[in-house]
Amino acid sequence: MSLTKEQKIILNVLVDKYERSATFRGESRVNQTFSLKPEAVFPKYADEREYDFFTVLNQDIRVLRDMGYVTVSERNMRITKVVLCNGQLQEIYPALGRDPKRNVLEEVAGLLREEKTFIEEAYPSGDLSAALRKYIEEQEKRLAAGKLPEYYEDSMTDYRDIWKAFRKLQEIREDIYIRDLSVKLYHDSKRLEYLRTRISGCLYRYGDYPDRDTVLEECNVIRTPSYVMIRGPVIISLGEQTLNVGKLSGDIAFSTRSLKDITGISVYGEKVITIENLTSFHRDDFGSDEVLLYLGGYHNSAKREFLKKLYSENMELVYEHFGDIDAGGFYIYEHLRRKTGIPFRTRNMNAKTLERYASYTKKLTANDIDRIKRLIAKYENGEIENPEREKITETLRQMLEKNVKLEQEAVNG
Repeated sequence: MSLTKEQKIILNVLVDKYERSATFRGESRVNQTFSLKPEAVFPKYADEREYDFFTVLNQDIRVLRDMGYVTVSERNMRITKVVLCNGQLQEIYPALGRDPKRNVLEEVAGLLREEKTFIEEAYPSGDLSAALRKYIEEQEKRLAAGKLPEYYEDSMTDYRDIWKAFRKLQEIREDIYIRDLSVKLYHDSKRLEYLRTRISGCLYRYGDYPDRDTVLEECNVIRTPSYVMIRGPVIISLGEQTLNVGKLSGDIAFSTRSLKDITGISVYGEKVITIENLTSFHRDDFGSDEVLLYLGGYHNSAKREFLKKLYSENMELVYEHFGDIDAGGFYIYEHLRRKTGIPFRTRNMNAKTLERYASYTKKLTANDIDRIKRLIAKYENGEIENPEREKITETLRQMLEKNVKLEQEAVNG
């Protein structure tokens, strides 16, 4: 006999309660029961105008009782409580077309063991490997507590496909379009986009990525071609050809694919400035001795290799980063320093700038506050080494004190 929609809802609610319980985890010292009130699940049941619904639901619940799946308490023809019959779970799961949670937990545990071994053998070092190891460690704790892993959403198929992507991301060294990678992995051009939020969310939480929205781009998985845009007094050599960017009235862009064709970079100015936002990059309020770089909102391996080459050939210059005065801006700045090894200083990312442009500030979100506090802690415990530590922490504390942040576009270069 097939179950009605309402019968399935009732049983699923009861089974959910069981699977979240100490009884399920084997930790309960008492005999737990799992129950619900019909009106808590179906508000119409308590509405006197919904007599037909009331009658049909009573019928459905009594059928579940007759099948031995639940027991029922009634008063004046109204069902007051529905209680799960724990001993009938082996029959209830197939009736619902649902896998027992314990089976899922065991399957997940097996997968995580496989992936842990793969990481240790194939990719023992690297930021991505470190993030995945941290994730696995936390999920093992969740599994031990009878909880499903984070970023698992009711489908073992999805979860396995997420790990298939994690494996592939370890080996990608050049830009690949997300749809092309999706076809290679899943024979479906849209599958990776569907899983993207969970993949990015996991790596952002457990890894060293400054922005959730650009995690895949930093791993060289892109939606559209990626470019580095350059302005100012610099000569770019491409084999026997040279291009004096300072002679142009505007900027020039190099795709990440063409960056490797650059054989020489000679700056005849005094500063190199990386700029977080495109609008600010196009402004005319920078000095004539300053080379401006826009990295497209993120930096992947190709862009970092370009920056390292630029620095190795022009080490005597001043290097600055100009970004938003918010948690993301400072995370991007520190990420850039760490990944390239270039001693970038901040530019207009300080307490004085916050005061000067106070009328343009916005209030912090709860997430902003949390990230700022974590960043301050990293500076204070020495996790981040930076000669500007005191100046930056002063700015971060002022942001918290005044509950403000400032977008780069409001600030003159």
